[in-house]
Amino acid sequence: MKKLLMIGFSAALFLGACSEETATEDTAKEQTASEETSKETGNAKQEFMRFYMSIPQTINGTDADLNTFEVNQTESTLPEGADLQAMKDAAKASAEKTAAAVEGIEIPESLADHKEDIEAGLSSIKESYDMKAEELTKEASFEAANAKFAEADEKFNAMLESLELNPSSIYTEVAK
Repeated sequence: MKKLLMIGFSAALFLGACSEETATEDTAKEQTASEETSKETGNAKQEFMRFYMSIPQTINGTDADLNTFEVNQTESTLPEGADLQAMKDAAKASAEKTAAAVEGIEIPESLADHKEDIEAGLSSIKESYDMKAEELTKEASFEAANAKFAEADEKFNAMLESLELNPSSIYTEVAK
């Protein structure tokens, strides 16, 4: 009887050790999968932020004359006559270059999940600069163009929030 009890106890101990090993393996697999998902999410956030920050850099490389005109217009310090026309022409050329630069921004393959939204945002920014170029042939009111840019900011902020990132404003970055 003691031998039978000893065999039963050994079998129970053996089965208990095997089931614990399986549970440990399952937990390790789940933890590895969770870490990989976290890395992918982290990489997606990093890639999106890298791309997002490149947009104002691209715009700031071409819109200096337009910004100068807008600042002078806001401060009511626009020159008159030929100087005003020269400033408008430079601002218009700047707006056209910026629209072309925005249109040329390439979306990385790693952001394919957000490609449609990114294209919509970039399209709104391009339209904003096209509208500004058109307005510079007239009296130059940028309210509608700025509203179009605000639409782009809203689209990009929605993407930032979906990635659990803080919202930002490209317009604030490029209006300097």
